[in-house]
Amino acid sequence: MTKTARYILNPKTLRVEKKKNKHRLLKTLFVLAAGAVLFALYLWIYASVLGKDLPKTAVLRRQNADWQSRVEQMGARLDRDEEVLSLLEVRDDRIYRSVYGMDEIPAAVRYAGIGGNNRYPALLTLDYNNVLRQTAFRLDELAKRAYVQSKSLDDVAAQAREAGDKAAHIPAIPPMVPGSFRQSSPFGYRSDPFLGIGKMHTGMDFSCDPGNPVYAVGDGTVILVESDFYGYGNHIEVDHGFGYVSRYSHLADMFAYVGQKVSRGDCIALSGKSGRATGPHLHFEIIYRHDYVNPAAYMDLDISPEDYYAMVRKPDKR
Repeated sequence: MTKTARYILNPKTLRVEKKKNKHRLLKTLFVLAAGAVLFALYLWIYASVLGKDLPKTAVLRRQNADWQSRVEQMGARLDRDEEVLSLLEVRDDRIYRSVYGMDEIPAAVRYAGIGGNNRYPALLTLDYNNVLRQTAFRLDELAKRAYVQSKSLDDVAAQAREAGDKAAHIPAIPPMVPGSFRQSSPFGYRSDPFLGIGKMHTGMDFSCDPGNPVYAVGDGTVILVESDFYGYGNHIEVDHGFGYVSRYSHLADMFAYVGQKVSRGDCIALSGKSGRATGPHLHFEIIYRHDYVNPAAYMDLDISPEDYYAMVRKPDKR
């Protein structure tokens, strides 16, 4: 049964007005409050008890999983790129640069500016092991390493363009005519003829008569012509490029000068016994990338004098 509305006369306005029902207003407020409580209870049961995600949380979780997957894929690609770059760096140092007598690139240069300072202020609030921070760091590191490697390959390419005549520069013949000398002391440890103790002999000794012609063993540039009373005595050094230097010691006359371009087979001196020597001989050394190496590995001591003379030029009359 529908309740009838109640009307009263308003003495101020002299109008008949509908009487306000305070109880109905309270009921409405109570219903709204109860509904809010029940809705909050429902959300709590849905999320906490049943373990369900709220719609907004579910959307954020899906977006986070999507970005996490993308970052992991990027990390996998960075792993592959870093492996390729590392192999290229190893080949560069041990093959490309070595072939042309170039020194390896120090780790301090390859990894210059990598590590140490924090270069990611926007990520300071993240944990160090956070995948985003690690990805940003690796991208920066690989970019720097790739730049250094690119510059190295440019250097190798430039060296390769100048290496067309490399075979003519590498020491490859004996420094004197075969048959005109006797190998008196090989490369390696021996008893020092003056001190009588074991000592490294950094070259090969060729006993011969004084005045025996001495020839350049490869194309190059004379970098040292020096005389001293002890040690090497009169000696000449020739830089052949590609990391090779040859040294000729205990000479009598020297025909070369610093800065002179010489070719394989040019006569540069005459043998003698200057400096610290027990008798006339040539002390011959090959230095490769700042280390002494065995000269015997760079020459054929069994070559015939006729074949040797075909490669060299007789000394000028001086």
